[in-house]
Amino acid sequence: GKEPITLKKPTFINVANLNPGTRVNLHLKVTSVKVIRERKRYEGTLNRTAECVVGDDSASVNLIAKDEQLDLIKEGAHVTVRNAHANVVKEHMRLEVDRWAKVEVTTDNSAKPKTVNSKKNMSETEYELVPS
Repeated sequence: GKEPITLKKPTFINVANLNPGTRVNLHLKVTSVKVIRERKRYEGTLNRTAECVVGDDSASVNLIAKDEQLDLIKEGAHVTVRNAHANVVKEHMRLEVDRWAKVEVTTDNSAKPKTVNSKKNMSETEYELVPS
């Protein structure tokens, strides 16, 4: 028989252990935020998409953030992302906080990365898309 599903505490991984195509929980520090697209909607709200670099002491990775996520994902901020998607776009991996994912300010001080390893950016690796 199948084991009953129990809600367990989410497992957090290091950025260096990111695998393409997975959903992950991470404690991150934001090192840069660059708005790459801005569009005013007819009712006056602004749609913004930013390419951010986030990371921990193991590695860094590019993250795509949108709209109100950018209220939290600011340069120097510590954020916790849950169920973020490590997506490969044009052979490069990036983190996406889509509608199944959640971003919040990190409340647990001991979980905050002190430094970000910017020498090792996971988004710089090229991933061949292997047909399954």
